[in-house]
This record gives sequence, C-alpha cells and structure tokens, in this order.
Amino acid sequence: MPATISLTFGTLALDSTNNITISRISEKASKPVQAYNIPVTDGAIAEEAKIGAKTITIEGDIAGTSYDNLRTNLDTLHAGLLDGIQQLSKDNERYINCQLKDFSYAYDHMSRRATWTAQFIAHFPFWLAETATTDDRTPTSGVGYTINNAGNAPARVKIEITPTGSMADACKIENTTTGKSFQYRGTVSAAQVLEVDNRYDTDDFQVLNNGADDHDNFEGDFITIDPGNNIIVFTGTASTAVKFTYRKTWY
Repeated sequence: MPATISLTFGTLALDSTNNITISRISEKASKPVQAYNIPVTDGAIAEEAKIGAKTITIEGDIAGTSYDNLRTNLDTLHAGLLDGIQQLSKDNERYINCQLKDFSYAYDHMSRRATWTAQFIAHFPFWLAETATTDDRTPTSGVGYTINNAGNAPARVKIEITPTGSMADACKIENTTTGKSFQYRGTVSAAQVLEVDNRYDTDDFQVLNNGADDHDNFEGDFITIDPGNNIIVFTGTASTAVKFTYRKTWY
C-alpha cells in the first residue's frame, strides 16, 4: 500500500481539523566534523564525525472565523507544540522523535489568518517505521540466520533471550555483518528472560535479567541491524528462544 500523508505532532493534527495548512517542511542533517591543521604542510587531520541532531522546520498558516477564534486556535497550536518530546510524522508509515525549539507567528489578518513557523530538534536523527519488526525463533547454536532491515540506516534493537533450562555463562549474540557481538556471563533461569536493549524502548542501554539490572555480567557491544540483510549467530544453550525487536530506520 502506498504511504498516505498524515501530519501530526504527538496527538496534535497539523491539518484542516485544527484549521491548519502546511506550506513547507524542511530538514537539516548535520555532521560536526572537527579538523586540525597540520603545521608546515598543506591539509588537515579530520576525525570521522558522527551524525548530530536533525533540525526540522515546518511552516504553515492557521485560520479562524473571528479574532477570538483565531487566537484560540493559535493557543491550541502553541500548547500542542510545547508538549515535550513527541512523535512527529509526515505520513502513516514513519515518525521521528523530536521537540520544539522555536515557534513564531504573525497575523496576516487580525481576525482571519496567521502564518507560523515551528523548528524541531530530533536528538536521535532518524525516521522510524510506525510498525515494529520482530524475529522470534529458536536458533541452532553456532549457525547463522538472516535478519533484514528494509530501511537505509542502522536500526537499534532489543534482544530477548529465553532459555528452556538454566543457562550459565553460555550466551553470545553476534552480528557477523557488522562485526559486533556481546556475551552474557551471568545465569538465566529456565523460562526467564534476558533482555539486552540498545535504546529501543528508551534512550538508555539496558541489560535486564528477569527484569533486574545486570550490566555487570554483560561484555561487548550493544548491536544494531544494518540496512539490508544481517547474519546473526547465537551461541548458547540448545532450545533457547531468541527474539529481535526493531524498527526499520531511515536517515
């Protein structure tokens, strides 16, 4: 099914239901490159920069049937945009988490229409699929299998590992495509869940053994899923269920 336009910020619809018309949406990505000059020679040394926050600017107008009505509509818009970090969407398939940085407006006609501009900052500068992808299986230890990220950027992932019997210092997950892996040195009791969360649910790295924090027994990387096919290898106790949960991710 083709995507359909759906402009929202949190629960605030940026469309005709709130007397809003959007005229322009722009995005600005950044990579803060640090360069250092080399004495007595041409050129410089530059570090490999990481992607910084994304800036999204939305411009539009808002209408009213009278001055009082227009003022009320502006109040509703402003309050809705100030509602902390929310999901901003342009269509029904993707969203980005961001918050308002600047808001300005000007009256075109004091009783009928105002134009406005809102600038948002997305600290995690990627668009995410509205629908999560899951891969839930009981893999053969040491045998690779394929997981696909249909986006064009690395996806954060939550991994839940559930053994049928007690698992002691016998759990390793590797993404051979990226070369990243982790090993868990603790003990997971039968039917309990070891959760390794690379900021999928929150902005924090989490290692939870039956819901209790256990970073002390975690070694290695919080892995991601690269765009395209990724080969995953689980090494551990037989008949252990391994569940990956992630969202297709785009720049």
